[in-house]
Amino acid sequence: MMTTSKSKPLPESTKVKIGKNIFDIDIDILLSSMTHQIIHKNNSLYNSDDYNLIFEITRSEIINFLESYFDGEAEYFDIFEDSATGLIAYCQTDLFDSALFSEVIKRYEVLGPISFEINEIEKQNWNAVWESNYDPIRISNQVFIRANFHESEPGYAMEIVINPKMSFGTGHHETTFLMTQALFHLELQGKSVLDAGTGTGILALVATKLGARDVKGFDIDPWSIENSIENAGLNQCEDIIFVEGTIVNESLKKYDVLLANINRNILLSEMHEYSERIVDGGLLLLSGFYAEDVPMIVKSALENGLISVAQTEKNRWTCIKLKKSNL
Repeated sequence: MMTTSKSKPLPESTKVKIGKNIFDIDIDILLSSMTHQIIHKNNSLYNSDDYNLIFEITRSEIINFLESYFDGEAEYFDIFEDSATGLIAYCQTDLFDSALFSEVIKRYEVLGPISFEINEIEKQNWNAVWESNYDPIRISNQVFIRANFHESEPGYAMEIVINPKMSFGTGHHETTFLMTQALFHLELQGKSVLDAGTGTGILALVATKLGARDVKGFDIDPWSIENSIENAGLNQCEDIIFVEGTIVNESLKKYDVLLANINRNILLSEMHEYSERIVDGGLLLLSGFYAEDVPMIVKSALENGLISVAQTEKNRWTCIKLKKSNL
């Protein structure tokens, strides 16, 4: 949000509000970096002789700036996560440029002290982590998701057995919960389904148990494919095809439903690929992003012939159902 008041000439410094803190900042630095983008984003030109400006920089604007600063590489940071003390950004180890990162930090040290840590996350045995922390998941009375070391529980329309090993997707995370829940509101009997970034294979499993008959899942991580095949066996869903790769490795075969629970940046960069593989009138279910990211997701989808028809939210994480236009 930006407010302006036409009062007196812009001083040498102005104020920038980040969260609850307001900082004085040199106007030349202000206009030459992040807030310069905010001015133009609002399609307004301000004469420094006429305006005194106060900028309130939102979390989304910080993220958008970081992405654009790193040579416009939308995939530089894979995931952003709020924490009690700040913002956590994740990127692939081989993409991280420490010199470029340091340059960004130096530009914003004028705002005040900046503290940060850089850590490399080791691959974890999610099976061991899960067994020590995992409780079964209940989604309304629709589905009971458990590990093979848990007892079955009556009263649910469906039961899914998942052993995650090193893959993402157990139902604990809000995005998997929302995507699973959304599947129960679709007519999947006899439909074809493509699960992009399948992880544990949970969404492909649920779709199959809901009547889908031509189901395929893919993931860039080989251990996810191994895990998905194992989970398919645990749930008597051996007809599902799981392969290693990305959406660009897929043929242009068109599916009735495409599922993608990944992250905002990948969804945006691959939206055209998704649209190309959905039949006219078919559906696309997306999650992996926050509520504040919805406008850019919907805009990208619309540019690719996909219209938003429903949306659900859980703890700011969001799931959108889109329909492929017949036009």
